[in-house]
Amino acid sequence: MLGITACLLAMSLPAVLGSGASTALLERAGPNLKTLLSEPGRKWCPGTQVFFPGQANYASLTTQRWTSYEAPSYLASVKPSCVQDVQTIVKLCSDLNIPFLATGGGHGYSTSFGKLKNGLELDLGGFKQISIDKTAKTMTVGGAVTFGDVFEPLYAAGFEIPMSLKLIPSQKKFLGGTLGGGVGRYQGLHGLISDNLLTMQMVTAAGKLINVSATENSDLFWGMRGAGFNFGVVIHATYRVFPLTNGGEVQVADFIFNKEQNETFFKTLASLSGTLPPELALLTYVDFNITYGGAVAILDISYPGPKDQFLKLIKPFTDLKPAYTELQTVTWNRLLRQLGFQLNDLVCIKGMQHSLYSVATKNLSSPDYIAAFAMYDQLYTDFPDTRGSTLEIEFFPNQAVVAIPLDATAYPWRDVQAQVMIQMSFSGSPTGPAANAANKVAQDLRTAFAKTSGYDQLEIYVSYAHGDEDPASWYGKDKLPRLVGLKNKWDPKDIFRFDNGLPTKYP
Repeated sequence: MLGITACLLAMSLPAVLGSGASTALLERAGPNLKTLLSEPGRKWCPGTQVFFPGQANYASLTTQRWTSYEAPSYLASVKPSCVQDVQTIVKLCSDLNIPFLATGGGHGYSTSFGKLKNGLELDLGGFKQISIDKTAKTMTVGGAVTFGDVFEPLYAAGFEIPMSLKLIPSQKKFLGGTLGGGVGRYQGLHGLISDNLLTMQMVTAAGKLINVSATENSDLFWGMRGAGFNFGVVIHATYRVFPLTNGGEVQVADFIFNKEQNETFFKTLASLSGTLPPELALLTYVDFNITYGGAVAILDISYPGPKDQFLKLIKPFTDLKPAYTELQTVTWNRLLRQLGFQLNDLVCIKGMQHSLYSVATKNLSSPDYIAAFAMYDQLYTDFPDTRGSTLEIEFFPNQAVVAIPLDATAYPWRDVQAQVMIQMSFSGSPTGPAANAANKVAQDLRTAFAKTSGYDQLEIYVSYAHGDEDPASWYGKDKLPRLVGLKNKWDPKDIFRFDNGLPTKYP
């Protein structure tokens, strides 16, 4: 998603900001926020905190977005310590038309967040609770719990759950990884993360606290699993969890294929389409590697099963004689940290500029992968400031995903074979030559992959969206009418609109 722990809102603004705060900073906060957030008569829970930009250690005391590209801007951040204060903030923002965003891990990609200017951050960093019921085989998490928070307690209790593939587990919010659907490793075994969501407690746009499940507010429960960013602030949620597969032991392989090997590698990868057993998961990166003199293809494979069977499954790749091979056995709780030569650590450094485009595909197109490799290699050469950019191909089995009826949840893309993520990273001006070149390559690749995706429209996992696409690409044209109806029922003022928001009318 610490500093001052008193009931700050009962103090004067200068006391909150510190003696060095300038009058200009106070005025910049605007009369509504300054009055609302410092009103002595307002009763807030002990421990609720309020911060303003310019305050000492502001960035470390509040949840900062991991990428600085098209980031939202805030004039105040409120970190509630109780549910009642979440309700109060939502109601105030709704009544007074104050733009706001609820944050937990700060790991959203979309440029739609950048449309929030001079608003309020509702920082859920105080809601980090985790509880596991071994008898019921369930886990309950607070709104700011990250994937990194759940691995150890779940593993210690003897359980697992589908995991978001990436990125840094300590930054990626568990609920954030749920509300768009929740693709990732183990989905072939257990379905999407949202398929295992049982119940949630949330604050609506009206500031009401409600329970949402298959038996309470079931219409909203449908929409929260695939479009959940649009309807409210989730305080906590309960999930189904599963006994550890293979006793929690996971076989892992990491390979590097150099420039000369990329064509045979991508042809081999594409040849496996539709053949993966439910336990197997493959992730490919195109990345810059100075040791190999330019672009390389990195493949990491995980398999929670016997080692001898694993070696048979990865033989198509070992037969290619990769430039580098690393095999290891890890435990489930360490899986994301051990894979891919810890490349995630580099991709997810906070404060850098990341611009993501993506395409969901039913086909694996080796000609497109090969062409993309060449384009990245040229980009790295022409613009060294883009060498943190990666092409990522998430190739996961989908047996348990397609076993769920398409109309069971709002998630629209159950038959996807691979998520292609075109992630650009650059330094310097966001409109400078490196940024412009990187975004042009990304846009061209998105168009190319969409043409061979196997779908008749651009389909995008909403959590991987750039933010400039049509909402039908995020939510599906068949799902949108029902979702728009839910939006008008539960958020008629459209206060939850900054995370790839639903339209209020369709068509």
